[in-house]
Amino acid sequence: MVLGADKFNKLNLDLGLMTPKKILEKSLDIFEDKIAYVCSFGTESAILLHIISQIDKTFPVILLNTHFLFDQTLTYKKQLISHLELENCKEIYPKKNDLEKFDSDNSLWKTNIEKCCEIRKVIPLDSELKNYDAWVSGRKNYHQGERKNLKPYEINNKKIVVNPLINFKADDIDKYFYKYNLPRHPLYSNGYLSIGCTNCTQKSSNINDPRSGRWANEMKTECGIHYKSK
Repeated sequence: MVLGADKFNKLNLDLGLMTPKKILEKSLDIFEDKIAYVCSFGTESAILLHIISQIDKTFPVILLNTHFLFDQTLTYKKQLISHLELENCKEIYPKKNDLEKFDSDNSLWKTNIEKCCEIRKVIPLDSELKNYDAWVSGRKNYHQGERKNLKPYEINNKKIVVNPLINFKADDIDKYFYKYNLPRHPLYSNGYLSIGCTNCTQKSSNINDPRSGRWANEMKTECGIHYKSK
């Protein structure tokens, strides 16, 4: 599905202050079965998963399993799926040929972090998203950096990206977990406020910047799946 510029801009104007649930419901009306949630099962993922469970438990949920995920993340995934009774969660993986060609010893992240991200995340996700017109992201404006001016709808690599949580602040996150008694990621209490691959995730160094533990000492600030094509 292709949204015209006028409709795209109107959606952002109309939904800019709407609740995450309203944004998701509107997205389902528009894209029907051609939309999925690309979920990291990180420290804040339970919120969107909970909202999805209230709307449609068969909503497609995709986890990019890079083979470098924390064991705790995979445990958390099982816990949330069971707790929320989600029925349509799928794991996708890097292509075997790409790993053999570019990263046969699993050390590419040390020398070319962007290439590692490309073969372990970008390529498999691009392949999976051929089945969809849009995908849902858990990004929020309060994360700052490249995320501070997000809108409900974006265009990324010819796909619509839906950002239902853009207006959530750190306090909103905490209140939501408390209100619905949602389990936290096992590493959250250890100071991991944002969690990706084991090789590129440390404890957050700044409590006011959840992503301060991601790609420490690197210029990189975003996962490759959020890079917009030129």
